[in-house]
Amino acid sequence: MKIVVAGTGYVGLVTGACLSEVGHNVTCVDIDENKVEKMKQGISPIYEPGLDELLKRNHDEGKLDFTVDYENAYKDADLVFVGVGTPEREDGSANLDYVFNVCKQIAENIEKDCLVVVKSTVPIGTNDRVEGFLQEIVKNNVHVEVASNPEFLAQGTAVVDTLYAKRIVIGVESKNAENILRKVYERYNQPIVVTNRKRAEMIKYASNDLLALKISFMNEIANFCEMVGADVEDVAKGMSFDPRIGDKFLNAGIGYGGSCFPKDTKALHWLANDSG
Repeated sequence: MKIVVAGTGYVGLVTGACLSEVGHNVTCVDIDENKVEKMKQGISPIYEPGLDELLKRNHDEGKLDFTVDYENAYKDADLVFVGVGTPEREDGSANLDYVFNVCKQIAENIEKDCLVVVKSTVPIGTNDRVEGFLQEIVKNNVHVEVASNPEFLAQGTAVVDTLYAKRIVIGVESKNAENILRKVYERYNQPIVVTNRKRAEMIKYASNDLLALKISFMNEIANFCEMVGADVEDVAKGMSFDPRIGDKFLNAGIGYGGSCFPKDTKALHWLANDSG
């Protein structure tokens, strides 16, 4: 099975490196030649513990390659993971331009049946739109299908989060797509949650937004603690022993940041408004 990954940011690069680490042959596509040459040398464009070693080892072993030649990369791909960015627009909605630009390139170049797997965080219903878009413009007489496979990684622990994930979520509309993704992930030995595309998309947003909510809640509790003379660290510790709450994301601070929580909370809020 020939696997291609579109995009070499946090999602795409970590996905490609980890898939090669478990034995798959993977080609990662990017538009920046200098970046591609550095990755071939095992130099990651992002700081992520353990990633440089994965890049170098698997490239040297011939399981991981990098290219700017997307036409040849997509031509005979069995599976293309889309891991490009979905930054927020001014109104809070997700910018899907990068996703659809990559899908246009895929549709114009694939020469055999192909499963396109969207790992990028996209609003609910996007995978349905992507499949319709691909089928409408595909150049050659091939069957193309779309699956949702959201990522659940955090900056600083992305490699571990991928190789030792608590669960793998796949959203599919056919048994064929499910079987292909089960084969891709069989060496991960992790629980696989199989659902449809819209539910998979919602699982990603609901997960991220609940974590952001826990942080926001603890920040409010911290403000309250200051008013009444309590210590929020003791409060968080006391809460953490309850298995329904757990000890993660209870550290009060100035707020939440990163590349996902701010844009994903805004995107879900925008989608809720858009849905009335």
